[in-house]
Amino acid sequence: MMDFSRHFPIIGIEGQRKLSESTVGVVGAGALGSWEVYFLHKLGVGKIVVVDRDFVDDSDLPRTIYTKEDIGKPKVEVLKERFDVEGYFEDLNPATIGILEKVDLIIDGTDNIYTRQIINDYAVKNNTPWIYVGVLSTYGNIMPIIPGKTACFRCFMPKLPERPMPTCAVAGIMSYVPSLAASIAVGLAVKILLGEEIKSELIFFDTKTLEFERVEVPRREECPACVKREFTFLEKHMKIERLCDGSIQVTPPEKMNVNLEDLAGRLEKLGIGYLKTSQFLQFEDDEYEILIFKSGRMVIRGAEEEREAKNLFARYLGG
Repeated sequence: MMDFSRHFPIIGIEGQRKLSESTVGVVGAGALGSWEVYFLHKLGVGKIVVVDRDFVDDSDLPRTIYTKEDIGKPKVEVLKERFDVEGYFEDLNPATIGILEKVDLIIDGTDNIYTRQIINDYAVKNNTPWIYVGVLSTYGNIMPIIPGKTACFRCFMPKLPERPMPTCAVAGIMSYVPSLAASIAVGLAVKILLGEEIKSELIFFDTKTLEFERVEVPRREECPACVKREFTFLEKHMKIERLCDGSIQVTPPEKMNVNLEDLAGRLEKLGIGYLKTSQFLQFEDDEYEILIFKSGRMVIRGAEEEREAKNLFARYLGG
Protein backbone atom coordinates (compact mmCIF):
# COMPACT_ATOMS: atom_id res chain seq x y z
CA MET A 1 0.00 0.00 0.00
CA MET A 2 1.52 3.30 -1.09
CA ASP A 3 1.55 6.30 1.23
CA PHE A 4 -0.19 9.22 -0.52
CA SER A 5 0.03 11.61 2.43
CA ARG A 6 2.17 14.09 0.43
CA HIS A 7 -0.89 14.63 -1.78
CA PHE A 8 -3.12 15.63 1.14
CA PRO A 9 -1.96 19.28 1.49
CA ILE A 10 -2.82 19.77 -2.20
CA ILE A 11 -5.98 17.72 -2.86
CA GLY A 12 -6.96 16.70 0.67
CA ILE A 13 -7.88 13.28 2.03
CA GLU A 14 -11.25 13.52 0.28
CA GLY A 15 -9.54 14.26 -3.06
CA GLN A 16 -7.31 11.22 -2.64
CA ARG A 17 -10.37 9.11 -1.84
CA LYS A 18 -12.03 10.28 -5.07
CA LEU A 19 -8.96 9.28 -7.08
CA SER A 20 -8.95 5.84 -5.43
CA GLU A 21 -12.56 5.36 -6.51
CA SER A 22 -11.99 6.53 -10.10
CA THR A 23 -11.51 4.46 -13.26
CA VAL A 24 -9.37 5.89 -16.05
CA GLY A 25 -8.98 4.44 -19.53
CA VAL A 26 -5.70 4.79 -21.44
CA VAL A 27 -5.74 4.10 -25.18
CA GLY A 28 -2.28 3.12 -26.38
CA ALA A 29 0.59 1.82 -24.27
CA GLY A 30 3.66 3.16 -26.04
CA ALA A 31 5.68 6.30 -25.39
CA LEU A 32 2.70 8.27 -24.10
CA GLY A 33 0.48 5.55 -22.72
CA SER A 34 3.10 3.76 -20.64
CA TRP A 35 4.03 7.01 -18.86
CA GLU A 36 0.36 7.93 -18.40
CA VAL A 37 -0.23 4.57 -16.71
CA TYR A 38 2.87 5.07 -14.55
CA PHE A 39 1.72 8.49 -13.30
CA LEU A 40 -1.89 7.35 -12.76
CA HIS A 41 -0.63 4.42 -10.69
CA LYS A 42 1.62 6.69 -8.63
CA LEU A 43 -1.37 8.98 -8.02
CA GLY A 44 -3.40 6.15 -6.52
CA VAL A 45 -6.10 6.00 -9.21
CA GLY A 46 -8.30 3.05 -8.28
CA LYS A 47 -8.57 1.29 -11.65
CA ILE A 48 -6.69 1.77 -14.91
CA VAL A 49 -8.02 0.22 -18.12
CA VAL A 50 -5.48 -0.01 -20.97
CA VAL A 51 -6.13 -0.87 -24.63
CA ASP A 52 -3.19 -1.54 -26.97
CA ARG A 53 -2.49 -3.87 -29.91
CA ASP A 54 1.31 -3.87 -29.92
CA PHE A 55 4.37 -5.69 -28.54
CA VAL A 56 7.38 -4.11 -26.83
CA ASP A 57 10.14 -3.47 -29.37
CA ASP A 58 13.76 -2.45 -28.74
CA SER A 59 13.01 0.94 -30.36
CA ASP A 60 10.49 1.58 -27.55
CA LEU A 61 13.09 1.45 -24.76
CA PRO A 62 14.53 5.01 -24.94
CA ARG A 63 11.16 6.75 -24.52
CA THR A 64 8.94 4.35 -22.50
CA ILE A 65 8.95 2.66 -19.10
CA TYR A 66 9.79 -0.74 -20.65
CA THR A 67 13.09 -2.61 -20.19
CA LYS A 68 15.08 -5.12 -22.27
CA GLU A 69 13.38 -7.97 -20.39
CA ASP A 70 10.02 -6.81 -21.78
CA ILE A 71 10.94 -7.02 -25.48
CA GLY A 72 8.56 -9.29 -27.39
CA LYS A 73 5.81 -9.17 -24.76
CA PRO A 74 2.43 -7.47 -25.36
CA LYS A 75 2.64 -4.01 -23.81
CA VAL A 76 -0.62 -4.50 -21.91
CA GLU A 77 0.74 -7.69 -20.33
CA VAL A 78 3.80 -5.85 -19.03
CA LEU A 79 1.60 -3.12 -17.57
CA LYS A 80 -0.64 -5.76 -15.98
CA GLU A 81 2.36 -7.34 -14.25
CA ARG A 82 3.85 -4.04 -13.14
CA PHE A 83 0.83 -1.91 -12.24
CA ASP A 84 -2.09 -4.35 -12.01
CA VAL A 85 -4.02 -2.62 -14.81
CA GLU A 86 -6.99 -4.14 -16.61
CA GLY A 87 -5.36 -4.68 -19.99
CA TYR A 88 -6.89 -5.48 -23.38
CA PHE A 89 -4.61 -6.67 -26.18
CA GLU A 90 -6.91 -5.19 -28.82
CA ASP A 91 -7.06 -2.67 -31.64
CA LEU A 92 -9.36 0.17 -30.60
CA ASN A 93 -12.02 0.63 -33.27
CA PRO A 94 -15.80 1.12 -33.45
CA ALA A 95 -16.33 -2.59 -32.73
CA THR A 96 -14.12 -2.71 -29.60
CA ILE A 97 -14.50 0.75 -28.05
CA GLY A 98 -17.16 -0.58 -25.68
CA ILE A 99 -14.19 -1.71 -23.57
CA LEU A 100 -14.20 1.87 -22.24
CA GLU A 101 -17.86 1.78 -21.23
CA LYS A 102 -17.29 2.05 -17.47
CA VAL A 103 -14.38 4.50 -17.30
CA ASP A 104 -14.76 7.96 -15.77
CA LEU A 105 -12.20 9.54 -18.08
CA ILE A 106 -10.11 8.57 -21.14
CA ILE A 107 -6.51 9.65 -21.80
CA ASP A 108 -5.04 9.51 -25.29
CA GLY A 109 -1.85 7.49 -25.64
CA THR A 110 -2.22 6.86 -29.37
CA ASP A 111 -0.26 8.09 -32.36
CA ASN A 112 -2.93 8.55 -35.02
CA ILE A 113 -5.79 10.88 -35.87
CA TYR A 114 -8.28 8.19 -36.92
CA THR A 115 -8.30 6.52 -33.49
CA ARG A 116 -8.58 9.91 -31.79
CA GLN A 117 -11.68 10.73 -33.85
CA ILE A 118 -13.22 7.41 -32.78
CA ILE A 119 -12.44 8.20 -29.12
CA ASN A 120 -13.93 11.68 -29.55
CA ASP A 121 -17.18 10.43 -31.09
CA TYR A 122 -17.54 7.81 -28.37
CA ALA A 123 -16.70 10.22 -25.55
CA VAL A 124 -19.04 12.97 -26.77
CA LYS A 125 -21.86 10.50 -27.40
CA ASN A 126 -21.50 9.01 -23.90
CA ASN A 127 -20.65 12.26 -22.08
CA THR A 128 -17.22 10.94 -21.00
CA PRO A 129 -14.38 13.46 -20.51
CA TRP A 130 -11.17 12.72 -22.38
CA ILE A 131 -7.76 14.27 -22.93
CA TYR A 132 -6.06 14.49 -26.32
CA VAL A 133 -2.27 14.15 -26.12
CA GLY A 134 0.09 14.37 -29.09
CA VAL A 135 3.88 14.48 -29.27
CA LEU A 136 6.41 14.80 -32.07
CA SER A 137 10.07 15.76 -32.29
CA THR A 138 10.58 18.16 -29.35
CA TYR A 139 7.03 19.37 -28.77
CA GLY A 140 3.68 18.28 -27.42
CA ASN A 141 -0.01 19.23 -27.49
CA ILE A 142 -2.53 18.49 -24.75
CA MET A 143 -6.23 19.34 -24.90
CA PRO A 144 -8.86 18.47 -22.27
CA ILE A 145 -12.31 17.73 -23.69
CA ILE A 146 -15.41 17.94 -21.49
CA PRO A 147 -18.52 17.07 -23.55
CA GLY A 148 -21.07 19.87 -23.46
CA LYS A 149 -18.62 22.39 -21.96
CA THR A 150 -15.42 22.63 -24.01
CA ALA A 151 -14.61 22.28 -27.68
CA CYS A 152 -14.28 18.67 -28.79
CA PHE A 153 -11.54 17.15 -30.95
CA ARG A 154 -13.59 17.63 -34.13
CA CYS A 155 -13.96 21.32 -33.31
CA PHE A 156 -10.14 21.34 -33.34
CA MET A 157 -9.71 18.96 -36.31
CA PRO A 158 -12.99 18.69 -38.27
CA LYS A 159 -11.96 15.81 -40.56
CA LEU A 160 -9.18 13.37 -41.30
CA PRO A 161 -6.26 15.15 -43.00
CA GLU A 162 -5.96 14.57 -46.74
CA ARG A 163 -2.19 14.45 -46.47
CA PRO A 164 -0.41 12.06 -44.09
CA MET A 165 0.47 13.58 -40.72
CA PRO A 166 4.10 13.42 -39.53
CA THR A 167 4.72 10.55 -37.11
CA CYS A 168 7.38 9.90 -34.47
CA ALA A 169 8.72 6.98 -36.54
CA VAL A 170 9.44 9.32 -39.46
CA ALA A 171 9.91 12.80 -37.90
CA GLY A 172 11.52 11.50 -34.70
CA ILE A 173 10.88 12.11 -31.01
CA MET A 174 13.20 13.08 -28.18
CA SER A 175 13.08 10.61 -25.30
CA TYR A 176 12.07 13.13 -22.63
CA VAL A 177 9.07 14.60 -24.50
CA PRO A 178 6.44 11.85 -23.94
CA SER A 179 6.87 11.79 -20.15
CA LEU A 180 6.45 15.57 -19.95
CA ALA A 181 3.27 15.47 -22.05
CA ALA A 182 1.97 12.53 -20.01
CA SER A 183 2.56 14.34 -16.71
CA ILE A 184 0.64 17.42 -17.92
CA ALA A 185 -2.20 15.21 -19.18
CA VAL A 186 -2.41 13.32 -15.89
CA GLY A 187 -2.36 16.63 -14.01
CA LEU A 188 -5.40 17.69 -16.05
CA ALA A 189 -7.00 14.30 -15.36
CA VAL A 190 -6.77 14.97 -11.62
CA LYS A 191 -8.52 18.33 -12.05
CA ILE A 192 -11.31 16.70 -14.08
CA LEU A 193 -11.77 13.77 -11.68
CA LEU A 194 -11.94 16.17 -8.72
CA GLY A 195 -14.53 18.37 -10.46
CA GLU A 196 -12.34 21.44 -10.90
CA GLU A 197 -12.91 24.03 -13.64
CA ILE A 198 -11.35 23.21 -17.01
CA LYS A 199 -10.79 25.73 -19.82
CA SER A 200 -11.43 25.01 -23.49
CA GLU A 201 -7.82 25.30 -24.61
CA LEU A 202 -4.86 23.59 -26.21
CA ILE A 203 -1.66 23.46 -24.17
CA PHE A 204 1.46 23.52 -26.35
CA PHE A 205 5.09 23.11 -25.33
CA ASP A 206 8.39 22.90 -27.17
CA THR A 207 11.33 21.59 -25.17
CA LYS A 208 13.81 22.92 -27.74
CA THR A 209 12.78 26.56 -27.39
CA LEU A 210 11.32 26.13 -23.86
CA GLU A 211 8.08 27.71 -25.07
CA PHE A 212 4.81 26.94 -23.27
CA GLU A 213 1.56 28.32 -24.68
CA ARG A 214 -2.13 28.01 -23.88
CA VAL A 215 -4.38 28.64 -26.88
CA GLU A 216 -8.14 29.02 -26.54
CA VAL A 217 -10.10 26.53 -28.68
CA PRO A 218 -13.72 27.68 -29.20
CA ARG A 219 -16.56 25.28 -29.89
CA ARG A 220 -17.49 25.27 -33.57
CA GLU A 221 -21.14 26.21 -34.12
CA GLU A 222 -21.46 23.61 -36.88
CA CYS A 223 -19.38 20.86 -35.29
CA PRO A 224 -20.71 17.50 -36.53
CA ALA A 225 -19.89 15.75 -33.25
CA CYS A 226 -20.58 17.95 -30.23
CA VAL A 227 -23.26 20.20 -31.84
CA LYS A 228 -25.00 18.10 -34.49
CA ARG A 229 -24.26 14.82 -32.68
CA GLU A 230 -23.32 12.99 -35.89
CA PHE A 231 -20.92 10.29 -34.79
CA THR A 232 -19.64 9.19 -38.18
CA PHE A 233 -16.33 7.82 -36.90
CA LEU A 234 -18.23 5.17 -34.94
CA GLU A 235 -19.47 3.97 -38.33
CA LYS A 236 -16.42 4.38 -40.59
CA HIS A 237 -13.93 1.53 -40.65
CA MET A 238 -10.41 1.20 -41.95
CA LYS A 239 -10.64 -1.62 -44.54
CA ILE A 240 -8.10 -4.43 -44.19
CA GLU A 241 -8.08 -7.37 -46.59
CA ARG A 242 -5.81 -10.25 -47.55
CA LEU A 243 -4.93 -10.25 -51.26
CA CYS A 244 -4.45 -13.32 -53.45
CA ASP A 245 -0.64 -13.17 -53.20
CA GLY A 246 -0.80 -13.19 -49.36
CA SER A 247 -0.08 -9.49 -48.89
CA ILE A 248 -2.33 -7.29 -46.74
CA GLN A 249 -4.03 -4.19 -48.16
CA VAL A 250 -5.02 -1.32 -45.88
CA THR A 251 -7.50 1.27 -47.19
CA PRO A 252 -8.11 4.39 -45.03
CA PRO A 253 -11.70 5.32 -44.09
CA GLU A 254 -11.39 8.46 -46.23
CA LYS A 255 -9.33 9.02 -49.38
CA MET A 256 -6.01 10.77 -48.74
CA ASN A 257 -3.75 12.81 -50.99
CA VAL A 258 -0.26 11.51 -50.23
CA ASN A 259 2.63 13.66 -51.43
CA LEU A 260 4.97 10.89 -52.59
CA GLU A 261 7.86 13.32 -53.09
CA ASP A 262 7.61 14.53 -49.50
CA LEU A 263 7.33 10.99 -48.13
CA ALA A 264 10.35 9.92 -50.20
CA GLY A 265 12.35 12.78 -48.70
CA ARG A 266 11.47 11.62 -45.19
CA LEU A 267 12.51 8.06 -46.03
CA GLU A 268 15.86 9.36 -47.31
CA LYS A 269 16.50 11.05 -43.96
CA LEU A 270 15.93 7.68 -42.29
CA GLY A 271 18.36 5.99 -44.67
CA ILE A 272 15.62 3.92 -46.30
CA GLY A 273 15.97 3.18 -50.02
CA TYR A 274 12.85 3.33 -52.21
CA LEU A 275 11.39 3.07 -55.70
CA LYS A 276 9.10 5.96 -56.65
CA THR A 277 6.69 6.13 -59.57
CA SER A 278 3.99 8.67 -60.36
CA GLN A 279 1.43 6.52 -58.52
CA PHE A 280 3.19 4.78 -55.65
CA LEU A 281 6.24 4.54 -53.42
CA GLN A 282 7.83 1.14 -52.70
CA PHE A 283 10.34 0.41 -49.92
CA GLU A 284 11.30 -2.11 -47.25
CA ASP A 285 10.99 -1.95 -43.47
CA ASP A 286 12.83 -4.90 -41.90
CA GLU A 287 11.02 -8.00 -43.21
CA TYR A 288 8.16 -6.01 -44.77
CA GLU A 289 7.86 -4.77 -48.35
CA ILE A 290 5.54 -1.75 -48.46
CA LEU A 291 3.77 0.03 -51.29
CA ILE A 292 2.05 3.36 -50.56
CA PHE A 293 -0.31 4.79 -53.17
CA LYS A 294 -1.32 8.45 -53.61
CA SER A 295 -4.82 7.71 -52.30
CA GLY A 296 -3.42 6.48 -48.98
CA ARG A 297 -3.91 2.82 -49.83
CA MET A 298 -1.07 0.66 -48.50
CA VAL A 299 -0.09 -2.87 -49.54
CA ILE A 300 2.22 -4.81 -47.21
CA ARG A 301 4.04 -8.01 -48.10
CA GLY A 302 5.45 -10.03 -45.20
CA ALA A 303 2.83 -9.10 -42.61
CA GLU A 304 1.08 -12.05 -40.99
CA GLU A 305 -1.51 -10.21 -38.89
CA GLU A 306 -3.80 -7.19 -39.20
CA ARG A 307 -2.11 -5.72 -36.14
CA GLU A 308 1.21 -5.52 -38.00
CA ALA A 309 -0.45 -3.86 -41.00
CA LYS A 310 -2.20 -1.25 -38.85
CA ASN A 311 1.02 -0.43 -37.02
CA LEU A 312 2.87 0.12 -40.31
CA PHE A 313 0.04 2.28 -41.64
CA ALA A 314 0.16 4.40 -38.48
CA ARG A 315 3.96 4.61 -38.67
CA TYR A 316 4.15 6.02 -42.19
CA LEU A 317 0.76 7.68 -42.80
CA GLY A 318 -0.24 8.60 -39.25
CA GLY A 319 -3.70 7.05 -39.55
